[in-house]
Amino acid sequence: MKSYNLALAIALICVPVVDVVAASSNTASIIKKSQSTTGFLNLFYAKADGELYLEANKLDQPFLLLTSLPHGVGSNDIGLDRGQLGYTRMVQFERHGPYLILKQLNTQYRASTDNAAELRAVKEAFAESVLWRGKIIDGKRDLVSINDLVINDLHGISSVLEDTKQGSYRLDKSRSLILPQGVKSFERNSDVDVLLTFNSTKAGNYVAQVTPDANHMSVRLRYSFIQLPEEGYVARDYHPMSGYLAEEYLDYGTQVDQDIRQRHLLRHRLQKVNPGTEPSEVIKPITYYLDPGVPEPIRSALLEGAGWWEEAFEQAGFIDGFKVELLPEDADPQDIRYNVIQWVHRATRGWSYGSAVADPRTGEIIKGHVTLGSQRVRQDHMIARGLTAGWEDRQAAEDASMALSLARIRQLAAHEVGHTLGFDHNFAASSNDNASVMDYPHPLATLKGDKIDISAPYGVGVGAWDKYIVEYGYREYADSGEESAQLSELMAQVQRQGLRYIGEADSRSKGASNAYASLWDNGSDPVAELIRIDKVRAKAINDFSPSALLAGQPRGELSDIFVPIYLLNRYQITAAAKFIGGTDYSYSEDVDGKSWHYIAPQLQKSALDALLDTLSPKALVISQALQESLVPKAANYSKTRESFDSGLGVIIDPLGMAEVLSRHTAQQLLAPQRLNRVNQGYIGDREQLSVPALVDKLLGSTLYEDMPNGAEQGVWMRVNSVILDELLASYHAKETRPEVKAQLAGRLRYTLKQLKRKVKRVSAYEAAHFAWLADGVERGMKDAKVKLIAEPLKIPPGSPI
Repeated sequence: MKSYNLALAIALICVPVVDVVAASSNTASIIKKSQSTTGFLNLFYAKADGELYLEANKLDQPFLLLTSLPHGVGSNDIGLDRGQLGYTRMVQFERHGPYLILKQLNTQYRASTDNAAELRAVKEAFAESVLWRGKIIDGKRDLVSINDLVINDLHGISSVLEDTKQGSYRLDKSRSLILPQGVKSFERNSDVDVLLTFNSTKAGNYVAQVTPDANHMSVRLRYSFIQLPEEGYVARDYHPMSGYLAEEYLDYGTQVDQDIRQRHLLRHRLQKVNPGTEPSEVIKPITYYLDPGVPEPIRSALLEGAGWWEEAFEQAGFIDGFKVELLPEDADPQDIRYNVIQWVHRATRGWSYGSAVADPRTGEIIKGHVTLGSQRVRQDHMIARGLTAGWEDRQAAEDASMALSLARIRQLAAHEVGHTLGFDHNFAASSNDNASVMDYPHPLATLKGDKIDISAPYGVGVGAWDKYIVEYGYREYADSGEESAQLSELMAQVQRQGLRYIGEADSRSKGASNAYASLWDNGSDPVAELIRIDKVRAKAINDFSPSALLAGQPRGELSDIFVPIYLLNRYQITAAAKFIGGTDYSYSEDVDGKSWHYIAPQLQKSALDALLDTLSPKALVISQALQESLVPKAANYSKTRESFDSGLGVIIDPLGMAEVLSRHTAQQLLAPQRLNRVNQGYIGDREQLSVPALVDKLLGSTLYEDMPNGAEQGVWMRVNSVILDELLASYHAKETRPEVKAQLAGRLRYTLKQLKRKVKRVSAYEAAHFAWLADGVERGMKDAKVKLIAEPLKIPPGSPI
């Protein structure tokens, strides 16, 4: 994602203007009777009629228009959070006769040339967008009412609500207004806050959870008019191995033998007192200011973690080039000159973000804006309590849980500030001994003797990759020739160190195949790490007890704490599965002399063995004693999204738990694009794993295993249904290529024969199970709607942790 530009799908709306004052009105009288704010724009709020006037004195001067949410909706699922930045537009006011228009300029298409004809050719080739029109009130100081500009859903709030299935909300202008206390002007920006009310006849559940009256949802929206930076900033060209986010555009001024698509790094302006490669004090440091609303000890942890970047900037030659401080009492966070770290509350835990306001012409970051979700730390604390539930020393367990939570907060602060410095995710960093805070780390728990140890859950400080990206983007050079040579040498050095970099789309997307780029994983060997974390998980499940509860929590809340413990290996399962049909490649020239290659056959097969172990009844079953300790929720307590679904009513469902985790493994193994890659790899190399071999091993370790006894029997039966459902789903999936469908069809037909044979050879109880499976496979091959489990239980959310 482009964290600096959280673009919403917005339809630009031209709103018809209603003249609010006759042309003969006296502008001096309006100004005299209004609340005035002067700065980048001069604004006048008339208390008598609620009109906001703009002095029309900045014409044909490009600037930025940004919408944001100073107050949020409070739901992570909706995504309209406090502090959220919208789409950054470059705009300008133009006068045409009696009218003032606000035009959005088209920055995606341009020409780097001094030739006026070439510039005109590009300008005339592409559309612009008029966002608003108002009628000017002429006077000594020309004014125009901008109510219709700002009382408008330019942020796309109604579209977001519709996209998240919360109902068809429409802006109610009769219940919307300008907030006079939110009209401010500073040296480089002017802001207008409005209260917008959206109506719907049928509200969605998420809105209902956070709004007093969900049919009338009022949201505070901010319009920021921002001055473009002064000249003097020199853009640095983007390279795929730079590790940066990029601003891109089409440049029609390039020659035919040059790339028309140009990209610049997103970064702050940072200048030395003594320019050049030698270390120097800076003219103005990059300073971030922390929201004083953050409580201790989290406040200190955030200041420390965000401050980790200071070391990297020092190494890049900037003495005191980066700082983190608490926002002064007399400072206004609306002032564009302040980079802020904001503490945001939601009804549930949710994502944190590192966003930025950037100049679309050059990629220069004007303001960094970090949004940290306050409830995330509680999830980490809960996981730590679950991991230490078996510790006899309860004070040590409490201290360790708090220490883990604060360690995560430090890492999170560094990560999100990193985005606002211009840095992309690096989801391969975990394979290089956690070389970057720009990865998503999983808390590291180890076995120390007969005890789970969480004394070093996260890394401390920025890593080798982080120091490299600061050098690449920010280090000063004497001239462009030296810059090019030194940047190339920096990249070569990174390659010699063996540091991997794989970004967002190659890691998180459905078709991602890079075997070393995963989220929430650990270790250079994802298969070995899965085997290791499975042992920690088994110990944590065995030792789990009511000691994990907070003081005063009823016993019924214990089942929610158990969720992330039972699912402790979920992300390492995903990481290990990437070895199957997985690839290795780099954004640099090559890896091992090849552009890319499939993972070695033996590594793929070892990954398959480790994944199949997670499907064994022994790995999925929980003891009767543990089941009985997970009592139903107490009165006035209820299940949440964080709870396991149950097919047994209010009591916990041990087979349901096995269902969701085994389905997670099965979906990873049988993902259509993974099977397509497995097949393609086998076509080119018969030593590689094949689709039939994968399916046979999967069924051989589940369905074809002897039926176990006791509690494991039910788990085994449920897993069989899950596996066959997922095989049928992959068989019918539109992404599955015909060659793979053929292989899946062959294995399903063979399975059907085996099931029918088993029916005749086992007891009546076992026969019923096999007959049910056989019927499901036979009907399911003909009809994609047929499921052995009609309504699969949902896996509780894991991200973010």
